[in-house]
Amino acid sequence: MVAGTKTSEDDHLTILLAVGADTIGDVRVIPEGLEPEASAPAFDPDAPMPSLRALFDSVAGPQSMDVDVAGLPGVQGKVSAEMYSSPVTTTRGAAILKLAPPNRFPRLVENENFFMSVAETCGLVIPRRHVITDDKGVSGLLVERFDRDGGRRLAQEDACQINGLYPSSKYRMKTETVLASLAATVERGGGSARQAALELVRLTVYSYVIGNGDLHGKNYSIHQSKHGLWSVTPAYDLLCTQPYMSWNDPMALTFYGRNNRWTRDHVLDSSARHALPRKAVVRVVDDVCAGVRAAAGDVGSVGFDDMTTARLQAFLEERCVELTR
Repeated sequence: MVAGTKTSEDDHLTILLAVGADTIGDVRVIPEGLEPEASAPAFDPDAPMPSLRALFDSVAGPQSMDVDVAGLPGVQGKVSAEMYSSPVTTTRGAAILKLAPPNRFPRLVENENFFMSVAETCGLVIPRRHVITDDKGVSGLLVERFDRDGGRRLAQEDACQINGLYPSSKYRMKTETVLASLAATVERGGGSARQAALELVRLTVYSYVIGNGDLHGKNYSIHQSKHGLWSVTPAYDLLCTQPYMSWNDPMALTFYGRNNRWTRDHVLDSSARHALPRKAVVRVVDDVCAGVRAAAGDVGSVGFDDMTTARLQAFLEERCVELTR
């Protein structure tokens, strides 16, 4: 953004104005005296696409594809930090366009699309999305924005915001803090704290089973529906990070002291501390494991090589065994 706006790193207002017109939720930051404008569609997802990378640069700012995000201060060496994401308006409506960095993290887009689909079979609410491919064979994931209802913007807050933390603290939170704070906020907003906590447990368990080491504080969110009540948002940024991290990527946040080697009793006992009925949590764990096991045979569709595919299948089965025995 500094390069794109031709400013300095300490000119925070210019940088904020460059990104503030289309932020998550119902907050906008625009220059004084200007009226908020609706964005014109940038492209038609159903039409042939010459270059997704060129499109991304046009909507995300100059030189955006050349920035090494891993080198930015405060950014951790996690896979999700490497994915390029930008809001974009299409002929279908508002969306997030996600692209993998060139020549790094193979099949990242296909990986996320696959495990988002599996999540839906495991009982998670997932935003509409589909993979688009340009004329050069580059794939992108187009995710429909759930903080938009036509032209209306819906309020949304993640766990860092709810707890008054800067984004750089997203890996320094605890899962139990996330569950308690978001559930309590949902209840104050007219929703059900118990239902919210149970949905967050489902998201946490699913991420553990698929080996998603990127479930940090900004990937847990709640939002206000068009009817005014608060609830947990659809799940997002779900993928298996293990193939890119030498099959040794622990959970981003601990859950009562553990970020790896969970057991069924650990999940059940930890969830009980949030006043969740044991039977309900058992049903969540069993639903997740059953859904992942049913999909494991199709993991080859992600497009990894045969060795990686076989290891991923074995990894998923091992995680399911951990939580069912």
